[in-house]
Amino acid sequence: MAKGTERPRAARPKAVREEGPPALRREGDRKADIVARDLIAQIASGAIPVGSLLPKEAELAARYEVNRGVIREAVKLLEVHRLAKPVRRRGTVVLEPLHSMSPEVLVAMLVPRPGHVDRRVLSAFLEVRALLDVEMTVLAAERRTQADLKAMRAELAGLAAVTIDPRAYAAAVTRLPLLVAHATKNPVFEMLAAFNGRVIGELDAIAIATRPPSREHVEGLGVLIDVIESKDQDAARKMVTAFHTWSIPKILASAALASAAPPVPVPTRRSPR
Repeated sequence: MAKGTERPRAARPKAVREEGPPALRREGDRKADIVARDLIAQIASGAIPVGSLLPKEAELAARYEVNRGVIREAVKLLEVHRLAKPVRRRGTVVLEPLHSMSPEVLVAMLVPRPGHVDRRVLSAFLEVRALLDVEMTVLAAERRTQADLKAMRAELAGLAAVTIDPRAYAAAVTRLPLLVAHATKNPVFEMLAAFNGRVIGELDAIAIATRPPSREHVEGLGVLIDVIESKDQDAARKMVTAFHTWSIPKILASAALASAAPPVPVPTRRSPR
């Protein structure tokens, strides 16, 4: 067999029973989803190397204790996530996870195992998120409509009503960035905002404090909406930059606490002119 196409001997996973192992289970999951998520985690961690071939269907079916139809569907999901590619007469080749645009792959890199966050990946994610968030908000301030502002105000009112419920707040607060993204009139920003919401939701689920519920947070969002309404792009840039400069070290510290490890250094960013 050619170099780089060996089938790796990955660690034997827990069998996928009716509900699946708790570490991989999510509400509404099918067996194929659970198998795919485990394979994604192995590829993202390097346990299944890039360029290698996935084990044969029969081997995976025996390993996960499922039928071959489940394995076929799980492998199709890997193809959707751009992590695998079938090659005629060779098998299914594992692709580079860093070239995938799937939030599921980033989540697997961020949370390589239950209760543990890779803080270097988290730091990289937060750095990119901050840069995009600034530009998105500036563009929203330029292009927003009265309908956009009305939707933001309504969402803010709903957010204020759930500050005493951390779970409800975590779910509600992800909707406001989607409205800001919509105000940019740029569909790619809407896609990126949804991508961000998926990743942040995973961090919230393992008790990483990204946006803790408080009246102060709600009031700050209200001020931001005021800035967007006034079309003050310079103020929008400064405000969002300041927020991320303040919040990134806190999120990294929260991740370190959740993983019982020291935080990684925060990259130094220039202040806006």
